Amino acid sequence: MPPAPEPFHLLIADAAPLLADGAAPPPLPALPQLDALLKRLRVTETIACDDDAPDTPLERALARAHGLPGAPGQVPWAAFETGTVGTPCAWLRPCHWQLGMDHITLLDPALLDLSEAESRALLAAVQPLLQEDGIALRYVRPDAWLAEGELFRSLATSSMARAAQQPLTRDALAAAPTPAQGAHLRRLQNELQMLLYTQPVNDAREQAKRWPVNALWIEGAGLLDTPTPQNPGVRVESRLAPAATPDLAAWQAAWQAIDADSVAQLGRQLASGADVRLTLCGPRRALTLRPATGLGARVSSLFSPLRLSDLRNQL
Repeated sequence: MPPAPEPFHLLIADAAPLLADGAAPPPLPALPQLDALLKRLRVTETIACDDDAPDTPLERALARAHGLPGAPGQVPWAAFETGTVGTPCAWLRPCHWQLGMDHITLLDPALLDLSEAESRALLAAVQPLLQEDGIALRYVRPDAWLAEGELFRSLATSSMARAAQQPLTRDALAAAPTPAQGAHLRRLQNELQMLLYTQPVNDAREQAKRWPVNALWIEGAGLLDTPTPQNPGVRVESRLAPAATPDLAAWQAAWQAIDADSVAQLGRQLASGADVRLTLCGPRRALTLRPATGLGARVSSLFSPLRLSDLRNQL
């Protein structure tokens, strides 16, 4: 018999926004597809991330959905996403650090809006320095370069998505399994910052009143010993991201668009008898829901259906 198809698994990023203390959550629009779907689902798994976790609930849930190895902060995302096997690697992400007296704030990478030409010029500038440290670079996209080298074999990193949510210290930026690796990272960061400061690309960006690239962020480091294919049933909805929903109207419209297509598709899969998963991701938790099983669970889901307004309070 052929293997059973992978469950259709929809993960909705930013299903609950990150709110200031005491702030009320924004009002939800009408979401008929999701309301109907929640009548048939129950929460089966909760992922909770502390404020000092190296990853977000979405990233942790996505790693589980794809069956990736590694503890939080050591999931080999770069190797997985590029199909790199047998070689330690990581993502190098051009970024902007806003320097304070005793901390560093990572600018939302979406605000950089780096072009391919700018990214390739910066990569060419830093490549000789990294080669001296045994690190090979390959351009993948404007906001991410693949870096290969022994430094990344057991390096624990924080994701940019997590780091952008909180102030950082320089010690945290150079966190490493051994003192030698930490010293290596601090030296490399300092040299890269000095090199990037002199680049014509950044001069032009500053003249155009755009943020310069003054640092490189390391994330997704690690090693894959064997090929790990992506789970074809996994889909991530990111239309609720703050950068894409700057006001209430845009946020509500994004929810309605997700409801009309991605959630409706999940509902059709469930109606056809397929095994489905829905994961709602917030700043502190991710909740995974599956179809209610057993007569008692089905009756309970029918007469006491889940509501998104209640679920997002848990996120």
